[in-house]
Amino acid sequence: MNVRVVRASRLTTVIRFCFQDDRPVLADFKGEPREVAVRYEGEQTVVYAGLGPREGYRDHRLRTAAAYAAQRVAALKRTAAAMVMPAGLEQHAPGLEGLILGAYAFDKYLAEKAPRIRRLEVVSSRLTAADVRRVQAVCDGVCWARDLVNDNADVVTPARLAADARALARRGSRLRAEILDERQIAARGLRLLAAVGQGSPTPPRLILLHYRGNPSSADTTAIVGKGITFDSGGVNLKPSGSIETMRIDMAGAAAVLGTMKALAALRPRINVIGVCAAAHNAIDGRSYLPGDIHRACDGTTVEICNTDAEGRLLLADAIAYVCRRHKPSRVVDLATLTGAILTAFADVLAGLVATDDTLAEELFAAGEATHERLWRLPLYEEFTEAMKGDRSDLRSLAKFKRGYASSITGAAFIRAFAGATPWAHLDIAGTAYNENDSRGEIPRYATGFGVRLLTHWLLARELRAARRGRSRR
Repeated sequence: MNVRVVRASRLTTVIRFCFQDDRPVLADFKGEPREVAVRYEGEQTVVYAGLGPREGYRDHRLRTAAAYAAQRVAALKRTAAAMVMPAGLEQHAPGLEGLILGAYAFDKYLAEKAPRIRRLEVVSSRLTAADVRRVQAVCDGVCWARDLVNDNADVVTPARLAADARALARRGSRLRAEILDERQIAARGLRLLAAVGQGSPTPPRLILLHYRGNPSSADTTAIVGKGITFDSGGVNLKPSGSIETMRIDMAGAAAVLGTMKALAALRPRINVIGVCAAAHNAIDGRSYLPGDIHRACDGTTVEICNTDAEGRLLLADAIAYVCRRHKPSRVVDLATLTGAILTAFADVLAGLVATDDTLAEELFAAGEATHERLWRLPLYEEFTEAMKGDRSDLRSLAKFKRGYASSITGAAFIRAFAGATPWAHLDIAGTAYNENDSRGEIPRYATGFGVRLLTHWLLARELRAARRGRSRR
């Protein structure tokens, strides 16, 4: 989408936002949130989008209203539109963010392509070209993550994710790709990752993207994504009704790649390692088996209690590897880890488990700002004890009755591999995919959840570090 900021526009399709208090006099338009109305006024087609009452306004309302307006413009088959920012909100970037995200469509396999807004003029006296570049960079990362999750599992394989990471590194300054293939994975002792992928004709990959925005600093953040490109459940086969959407099990890895794409475009003065543990959990004569014991790259032995609890195995090896080899200052992982998180939060919130209160608070605040919201779950000793094995150091499922507290015990398993490094885990199994109708900036199917949250959090960390540096001087 070609976006530019103007003081006035001559385009004939115009989006206007209205609070309930100052809406135009229209018979069927009250200015309520998520309400959209179309009027033909002279030569203009005006799309009115409601913001609700002015009292208690939050930026999320503008983001959602812009998304609904974008979808109405597309339904009118208009390819160019002007968006007039409401008085008092001229510099609020969430409006542009919502419009770009709301205009997203995945139509790769459709004969008739979805109508798209190709040109947008943002009418504002305060929004800057730099604001536009920042929003577009983040939204490009979100839409790329969505595309990866929406595409076919036989297209988006571990090798394809590795190739995409290499291509991104070639295009992006300050970015370097490090890819471990199946032979290197075995040689470096990542036997959990190797076990999950050993039954597939498309072997696993460990993908590391190193972004060095501040080479003079040792402070580095690792973001780690689960990248199961298709999850059959392995020998513990998933049933019909659950298996059909299992190409989405790499949404954590997609969010990491989308975030790294945004960072490469924005070039902040921070250091980040994006890690994607990618494998296809398939079934054949070589598939890993329940009851077997495998050793992680840090030497921990793990009894496989169920081959459908595979994501935690990938993350365990990936986190242990990055912590031992690159010694990050903190680690955050994202994973479509457990169906149980939907029982707790539906598709509204992602679960947060952390060993560091400051890290948890920062992530929570970023989620509130971007409306990719989190809720923290406790990590008590009982949950950790439930993951200890009798025949091995750890077991992949808890000793509790099957299914009990599985979102927390799954996180407790992963936590064991972070060691003393401050760590947080985001269970995005509910928020990464929307099987219902679109909700404003949240489309049907892949949502790209996590890209905006992580990017906002990382940029906020950069800002706080810069302020601390100035205060010392």
